[in-house]
Amino acid sequence: MNGVTIRELMELPLLKDARVISGFEGLDRVVRFIDIMEVPDLRGWLREGELLLTTAYSIRHDPSLLPEIVEHMAQAGAAALAIKPERFLHDLPEEMISVSNRYQLPIIELPAMIPYMDITHAVMEQVLDRQAALLRRSEEVYRTLTTMVLENSGLQAVADNVSELVKGAVRVLDNHGNVLVSVPQDWKQQSRQLEWDIVVDKQVVGKLQIDKESLDDIQQVCVEQARVVVALELMRTKTAVDTENRLRGNLIDELLSAVPPARHEVERRGRQLGLNPSQEWEVAIIEGNEMMIRQIAAPSSRFRQAMDQEAQQRGFQAHVEVRYNSVLLLLSSKPAGQEQPGKAKKGAEAAAAPDFAWRQAIERSLREQGGKRHDIHIGSGRPYPLWHVHQSYAEARKALAIGMKLSRPMEVTAFEDVEAFQLLAEYADHAHFSELFERKLGKLHAHDKEHGSDFLRTLYYFLESSGNLIETSNRLYIHRNSVKYRLQRIREIIPIDLGCPRQRFVYHLCLTYHYLKANE
Repeated sequence: MNGVTIRELMELPLLKDARVISGFEGLDRVVRFIDIMEVPDLRGWLREGELLLTTAYSIRHDPSLLPEIVEHMAQAGAAALAIKPERFLHDLPEEMISVSNRYQLPIIELPAMIPYMDITHAVMEQVLDRQAALLRRSEEVYRTLTTMVLENSGLQAVADNVSELVKGAVRVLDNHGNVLVSVPQDWKQQSRQLEWDIVVDKQVVGKLQIDKESLDDIQQVCVEQARVVVALELMRTKTAVDTENRLRGNLIDELLSAVPPARHEVERRGRQLGLNPSQEWEVAIIEGNEMMIRQIAAPSSRFRQAMDQEAQQRGFQAHVEVRYNSVLLLLSSKPAGQEQPGKAKKGAEAAAAPDFAWRQAIERSLREQGGKRHDIHIGSGRPYPLWHVHQSYAEARKALAIGMKLSRPMEVTAFEDVEAFQLLAEYADHAHFSELFERKLGKLHAHDKEHGSDFLRTLYYFLESSGNLIETSNRLYIHRNSVKYRLQRIREIIPIDLGCPRQRFVYHLCLTYHYLKANE
């Protein structure tokens, strides 16, 4: 309310002999301006909050226009009509009184002896005094809240102050609906609360909520200043976070290089930038469809939220970095020195260890993100101390390359599972491998080419899953009975005994060689 109400104006000594004759329910309408009616046509120049003074001289010959004037004023949001009827009207039309009551727009009868100049001066003095008071209060609020930001008091202190100013509960949310601060802490969201956007760099970054159905003038001023100050605080916080992320990204780049920094420097910078050097770290790399990679890498993606949740629940850390057309994950796990890479725990220590591996968490988070199963591949290295994490990065790249040839999309290929395949890939050009594949699987390969069948892939997944029909059918997206049929046809084409461990090993080796070699 940037003015005074009709009710307050009627208490002025100057208007002690004036009286409200209709529209009593509109006495709390706010007066912001005052003007004098000189012409009967008011269209186009009436303003919201206007108090109109008139003697009705311009319509003295046609008083029937008064109801229409009142209706126009109501539609424009005017405050009231103050009229001196004695000289030109004598009696006010009943229809005018009826329209006034219907729109709750007060009609005030003024004594003829009060000059318009005295009325306009008294009314505008009240309005300007109220506006000046609001400006002074606005400056006080802004100064108080801004000082809190400059003194780095924090968003919680700002919210506490705003809550006291508006006499109500206050909450600040981020764009995802997460509560940044709340006063009181246990405030539950209500269905009828006031809400405003918080804008930084022309982008909505959060919302300010207040547990009230309406605000008075002073509270409105507090809210407007609070929105500015909260935006400043969020911008300051965002700048600090962006700077930390940039410095962390620089450190990660150095850690993954062939010549990482010295151990003492890694420990010092790691502690400063949230990379705990007392834990071991492993690297995972996601590559594939460019659009899918952008969706995964987005700060608000379901994947990143799910990974953060996994890390928080287990006391680990998960940092997501975008590298060209890939996503790099730097993931902490057990404390450094607790277990050497590649070595399993024994005895009671193994029994007490939590059944958790980042590969399952990554696959689960990707499923929550959604996307086609053929879009992306993932490779992961083993955990190492932070100053040796470049070794995990090298392993992740090797695992990714093998996984693109051997594993299903959306599945993590762990280096420890395919380390032997890496050795096989290094000797894949040896002529004896090609001859062995041709002797063992040449007929099956030729059958697939001639008939468009998929018997080689079926046999590979069957051996890869240790003869599990259900897992094989899931990998191929076919029914279990179809797998049985294909295995029967395979036995008819090549002399294979799937019950013999040695034959299964040889055929698995040949198939692995084939897919490593065929996709080069």
